[in-house]
Amino acid sequence: MPTLALNDDLVLPVPQALAWKTLHDLTLLADSLPEGARCQTGDAPGAFLVALPGFEGRVLQLDLDAPSRLRLSFEGRGPRTGAVTGQAQLRLASLGDDRALLHVALVIQAEGATPSKVAGLQALRARLVAFAAAVERRHPSDRPLPVKAPPNRGRSDWSTGTSAGSRRSSTGRCIRHPSRARAGRARGAERVHGATAGHPVGERAGVTRPSQDLCADVTC
Repeated sequence: MPTLALNDDLVLPVPQALAWKTLHDLTLLADSLPEGARCQTGDAPGAFLVALPGFEGRVLQLDLDAPSRLRLSFEGRGPRTGAVTGQAQLRLASLGDDRALLHVALVIQAEGATPSKVAGLQALRARLVAFAAAVERRHPSDRPLPVKAPPNRGRSDWSTGTSAGSRRSSTGRCIRHPSRARAGRARGAERVHGATAGHPVGERAGVTRPSQDLCADVTC
């Protein structure tokens, strides 16, 4: 029989004691399953029935150690999967006053057609995420939303509006960084040298004009 195993952790946005109660809330469990699923009390203490499109099963809660751990044993049948059996170990740990960690160790066996291992693991993880979302809808958290970081504006100083290569003087004028000023002087010197060697600046345009870089050493 094909076997699928999953070990995963899930953070629930509620305290550990409340997280324990959500594991027994059949309405909440059904809300985390695909549309059309139903969960109802079974024929024995700790048992409940699950009905999905194309599948029906029975789940039994065992080895309860509130509010820390329990074991689930389940069996069911569907026209495509055939007989399905499995076990799940659930462990809860506190992450503070308003969060709990749920660890899931799950093993499933099916005698019929099953999805690939990758697709099966993705489907199981999607159910865990859906369970956490259902818990948050039922028990919304009062924690404030995280503050977003300021927008990234490249190398500019977002608080002053100046670039990394310049700064503002006390009069508000934009003063170029010394390294930029030196580079501007070097380029200007090269252009002047070219003019004295018989290649006047602006030769192609038919005019002679000083290099703008010479005028940009101090202010911008």
